[in-house]
Amino acid sequence: MVVVTPRRAVESPSIQRLVAQPHASHHAWRGFVGGHFEGRRVLYAWPDRKRLNEVWNVEADAIAVIEWGVEETAEWLADVNPIQLLPGETIEPSAPARVTLDPLPNRIDGILEHIASMAAGYDSGLKWNEEDMLKADMMNRPDRWVPVTVEQVRAKCRALGMRADDVDTIAGFLQRRKEGRRFNIRSSYRTFQFN
Repeated sequence: MVVVTPRRAVESPSIQRLVAQPHASHHAWRGFVGGHFEGRRVLYAWPDRKRLNEVWNVEADAIAVIEWGVEETAEWLADVNPIQLLPGETIEPSAPARVTLDPLPNRIDGILEHIASMAAGYDSGLKWNEEDMLKADMMNRPDRWVPVTVEQVRAKCRALGMRADDVDTIAGFLQRRKEGRRFNIRSSYRTFQFN
């Protein structure tokens, strides 16, 4: 059993009793990576969105999450579609709903589909070069990205089945551009634009 909490010092008496058991290993968020869950049973206490993203596609035997807030985990639950064990109730994974989204303008659909297909080929999601291509296009073709919202891009990425970290990364890039911020892009991609 692995117990992960925000800090080593935990005020919860029940979690203190659990981590005192000889079969339990207790880890704090700092310096701990979710990939170490393989084949283990995990109790993850009060994870934020970043920590929830770390348990995406890990090969744990079981993961129990003590929620911080329903809003924090609602989108993650929709994306991951896990078995949910609630007091007096078990919610089985649902069949993936067919989401119909309005097409995004300026061939953004094709760009996101390309990025999603590239990211799907890696165990760890987006690589630096796909990120740089996307950032460069946002910098070099701002007119392409003006008519879309961050929420539209996030919905499209989720519909494409992208990892939660990748969805957050892409939506974060667009949010920063809409705030007028610029990106540092490696020289090999500075002038890049999607066709």
